Amino acid sequence: MRKTIAALAACTCLLSLGGSAGAISGQAAASAGMGRDAVSRATDAFLETTHLNPASPAEFTQACDAYLARAAQLKAALEAETGRAGIETTFRSYDALRRVLGAAESDSGVVSQTNQSPETRDAARACAARVDSASTEISLSPAIYARLRAIDAGRADPDTRFLLARAIAQYDRAGVGADAATRAQIRTLQDRITQNGIAFERNIANGRKEVTATPTELDGLPADYIAAHRPGPDGLVRISTDYPDLGPVMSYAVNDGLRRRLNEANLTRAYPANDELLRQIFTDRQTLAGLLHRPNFATLVTEDKMIGSPANARNFLDEVNRVADAPARRDYQLMLARLRRIDPSATEVPTWAVGYLSQLIRKEQYDVDPQEVRQYFAYNNVRSGILQLTRDLFGVEIRRWETPLWAPGVEAYEMYDGGRLIGRFYLDNHPRPGKYNHANVIPIRYGLTDRAIPVAILVCNFPDGDHTTGLMEHRDVETFLHEFGHLLHVIFSGRQQWGQANMGNLEWDFIEAPSQMLENWVWDYETLRRFAVNAQGQPIPQALVQRMNRARGFAEAFGDKRQLGLAAASLAYHLGAPGGADLTETYRTAYNAYSPVPLPAGLHPQDSFGHLTGYSAIYYTYMWSKSISTDLFTAFEHAGLRDPATARRYRERVLARGSSRPAATLVSDFLGRPLSLDAYRARLTRTN
Repeated sequence: MRKTIAALAACTCLLSLGGSAGAISGQAAASAGMGRDAVSRATDAFLETTHLNPASPAEFTQACDAYLARAAQLKAALEAETGRAGIETTFRSYDALRRVLGAAESDSGVVSQTNQSPETRDAARACAARVDSASTEISLSPAIYARLRAIDAGRADPDTRFLLARAIAQYDRAGVGADAATRAQIRTLQDRITQNGIAFERNIANGRKEVTATPTELDGLPADYIAAHRPGPDGLVRISTDYPDLGPVMSYAVNDGLRRRLNEANLTRAYPANDELLRQIFTDRQTLAGLLHRPNFATLVTEDKMIGSPANARNFLDEVNRVADAPARRDYQLMLARLRRIDPSATEVPTWAVGYLSQLIRKEQYDVDPQEVRQYFAYNNVRSGILQLTRDLFGVEIRRWETPLWAPGVEAYEMYDGGRLIGRFYLDNHPRPGKYNHANVIPIRYGLTDRAIPVAILVCNFPDGDHTTGLMEHRDVETFLHEFGHLLHVIFSGRQQWGQANMGNLEWDFIEAPSQMLENWVWDYETLRRFAVNAQGQPIPQALVQRMNRARGFAEAFGDKRQLGLAAASLAYHLGAPGGADLTETYRTAYNAYSPVPLPAGLHPQDSFGHLTGYSAIYYTYMWSKSISTDLFTAFEHAGLRDPATARRYRERVLARGSSRPAATLVSDFLGRPLSLDAYRARLTRTN
């Protein structure tokens, strides 16, 4: 599970304001009388300096104040604008306003996830709430709405006409046409949803738990993991619910009791504190939907996505379930049979045994030992390999970027194409206390042609170093490349004429597809042999990669059905107000309808399901995007994974266009035909 581009996904306002990010420099200079060039130059200059490593909470709050003051001036100028509304006046100023608020949103995301001071992280979260409130206020401004509607775009280019029409539609959906009292109620609801969402995510971040284990209970875990988890003075080992601790235990620990204890700790994080926050969020979202004349929030949040409606989303989940059911049941029976060799009395596979049994089956039936595989994936080599793959596939140059950094282990790079700087990025890839503990990308800057260079940050939690301290699981290598794909999307879409054309404004149920498509390269021998080497410098054997690919399909449909369960839960919470319903039982009922392994009693995973704030009802995005990514990949399967012409066409027709066109158009422009689910169906039903 991956939560990506979190700074954008977390916005609860209906009018998305995910624009460029990160600068506070000087006094705002916008006024109602400024022309195109003056507004553009002033905004570009204002957004030149990022605030990613403030020295104190007060410093970041001051930066936030400057962002909001600048946005307020731009808003006031737009609302006071007179005369003929035009693309190069009204729409240009509106685009600048969106860029400024997007900058504040993204800087807040970076600081809240990566800063080493809890107080500064809290200051960033407080800023995010203020920015979201300002965004809501703008989305409900009748004066700005009227100016946008007054623009005659008849002579504008198609991209600009599309963006203007989308902006007007977003205002309509936000409730700008309601009376003043209703708009005030909408603002109150949006602000409360934001505040409760921030508290919800803070509780997850602070909900880290630990279990204790005897040294003998670590049997089966890799030697480097055991070396990093020495017993304390009481003779016990402490293992946290942080992902780098959790994953290896669930895959390798022979001791069933340890896996069960850690699973229970992980799926009770932030409980019961987050239950009431969720109940209020779901209730407020339903009230908001009613004010906007929708039957429920799921309808409101899906109507501008590719899927179109909650009914279509449910139909999609059911269709995938029908295809995935038989292969998932087959894999379940293999797991149960393997469990009975350990415990002859077993009648079902518990959730905490799935990862362990899966790796045993891959080892015994496919001759793929995950611990043998991981010896070829030291972090330093993986990082270098992914950078080199980017060079090879897209013909770019990547160099170190000398710039201030905020923590040990953070790295910075610049990307060039034909000698021209096209983007910058940070890698903050190693765990530390208080840091966001999963994996995502935050766009710090979105690019504009000849005006602004795109900048992004990858925030992950991988081991650091060489073969002694930095060995990665193959699934973590896949995650690395997936997230790096989002980063490439930010950079390659960085030549737009409008900030509103950035990739973060794509239909959200498409946003994962390009990155999921890129995951295929970590299964390609020609790619792996260039960086996957063991401690002796020997490259990964081709025969091993072939066996890994034969085992790749095992438990894939099984895992997809679990994803369907999570998607069903996110939908269920948003089809009406929860009232006095038991949120755990709502989750359990929806999840168990799809997942091959039911949720055990006594667990409360909804309280640490962070996507419920950012993605709300649209967690189906991951499976929908996966089906699209499988279709996109057929072009590379046909031409070759390293075919430069296909890679160039993909970059130009999908990535580079950002959100300047509908996602379905991007797909059909690349494939030469409409989107199809046929490739995904075939993938799920293939034999291993």
